[in-house]
Amino acid sequence: MKIRSLLFLSLFSLVMITTIAQSREAKNKHFSHKMGTYTDPRDGEVYKTITFIREHHGGTIERTWYAENVRFYVPGSKTYNSTPEYAQTFGRLYNYEQANRACPEGWHVPTIHEWKHLFHFFGGWHHSGKYLIEGKESDMDMMFGGFGQPDGTFKGIGVHGNWWDNELKDSNSAGIITLKKGDEDIYHSRVGDSHYLSCRCVKFHN
Repeated sequence: MKIRSLLFLSLFSLVMITTIAQSREAKNKHFSHKMGTYTDPRDGEVYKTITFIREHHGGTIERTWYAENVRFYVPGSKTYNSTPEYAQTFGRLYNYEQANRACPEGWHVPTIHEWKHLFHFFGGWHHSGKYLIEGKESDMDMMFGGFGQPDGTFKGIGVHGNWWDNELKDSNSAGIITLKKGDEDIYHSRVGDSHYLSCRCVKFHN
């Protein structure tokens, strides 16, 4: 009986491993990604990058993303709690106008459509959060860096991360992407463009 139980557990484990591997293959078969680096010529900062290549209607869509939050100093930008040491880990925080100056030439703040393509690679709005956070298989390392408010206060570090999308809704509000600790969902909302959020840069190839 003991031998039969061990054989059953071994077979069960093999089936589970095969199923997980097949599931990952099915999820990833329409895209691939490769790591790289980019040196910002303005200040010499080196960023990890990821190029995502997705099959789409017989062709491909290719985007290269920063795999770290932007650290470039734009006058008026901030660090969490006004503590410079936070910048190396979490990047700087920018209002909407500053974020659009933080990306180097040839790069830009991601549009909502580019964010959607990224989320699609990892299961969409309701599942990709767990893959995008620091240390997970996307290699995007999106960290919970909190945000700054127009009144100079800061909130949310270690709890949620907030990134601009390049979508100015009106004269004083813009779109943001939010990830929350322990939550698989991705959230899209609007906030006043004088808030201070994290920034990623993206470059399109086609």
